[in-house]
Amino acid sequence: MRSMIIAKALKLRWPSINIHFILNEQVAYFHDCPYTVHACQDSPTKDVVRVNAIIAKVSPDLVFFDASGRAKQFKQAKAIGAKVAFISQHNKKRSRGLKLNRLFNTDIHWVVQPDFCIKSISYWQRAKLAFFNKKAPQNIGPVFEVSSSAYQTQLIEQFDLIKNDYFVFNAGSGGHIVARELAADIYYQAAHTFYRLTKIKCLVIFGDNYPKALPDDSDITCVKSISNKNFIALISTAQGSVISAGDTLLQCIALHKPCVAAPVSPDQPARLQLCQQKQLVLAAEATPDSLVQQALRLIEKQQAKTLISNMAQLAPVKALAQIVDDIAALFSLGNESDVQKNSVQQTSSQQKTTQKVNVQDDN
Repeated sequence: MRSMIIAKALKLRWPSINIHFILNEQVAYFHDCPYTVHACQDSPTKDVVRVNAIIAKVSPDLVFFDASGRAKQFKQAKAIGAKVAFISQHNKKRSRGLKLNRLFNTDIHWVVQPDFCIKSISYWQRAKLAFFNKKAPQNIGPVFEVSSSAYQTQLIEQFDLIKNDYFVFNAGSGGHIVARELAADIYYQAAHTFYRLTKIKCLVIFGDNYPKALPDDSDITCVKSISNKNFIALISTAQGSVISAGDTLLQCIALHKPCVAAPVSPDQPARLQLCQQKQLVLAAEATPDSLVQQALRLIEKQQAKTLISNMAQLAPVKALAQIVDDIAALFSLGNESDVQKNSVQQTSSQQKTTQKVNVQDDN
């Protein structure tokens, strides 16, 4: 999803570019990608030979490794003259990107976490960066697409909602299991109880990976999945949200929207604790009772005001805009005419047009 958001933003900035994705042919979204797709029989990260062959054949100007990629794949991209961009989403993945076998072959490295959610890089890592004259990874926060007020208004009318008078419940992608129960079902139960107690409209987004049929409920609006743009729009116009402690938590903070969050996967408790310590979220356990209890606190005006005030002190980095601007700087391209000029030069000298390849892992 993040790669799709970035690809769309680059296409809007430079309509002439060609975008390719390398995907595991077994993933559910394989046939939904609107760009040129190259198939792997397994995760692209594991299929080194196939990915390297695709990179050699396409001969792109830019390769994105989005939380994926082996060192040999980075090396192959540089060998054919491409710029290499790497996205990491936590400390372990960032450290992997700072190993010498990747560092030598990386032009830019973004970390999709805000400063307060990730440790500073170590003294040894800083020394390596300085010695080899490499830029430090940039903490840019979550990547998402922001919509206009008019778009948001139109969307909530489709769902028969009123701005700032409904709650969004979402446990992530829909496949997480907590105590042998689907997290999405736990959040749905919480939404049902919350509505019964408050009569505030609730929208439950179950997620792409939810394996069951949606409940038939006249009180709760149940949705299987929606686009990231629509998801962000609904979060932006809600009174509050009850979410998992994944990327959505960071998105709510960047949008200055009050939320309750609970961890539904092993990587989330640490993030939630950091955000709770800064009083940016009401933390809960992934149980219906705990989620409802905290959601009831969230409708208190003073509590919501405190959370929003704390969020506002952390000026959000516009991650998507920064990525696009950084790519422009990487190629010294300011606008569409510059890109067109560059494409012509590439065609005459190397018989290719400006292209971008996303190597997207299946997890």
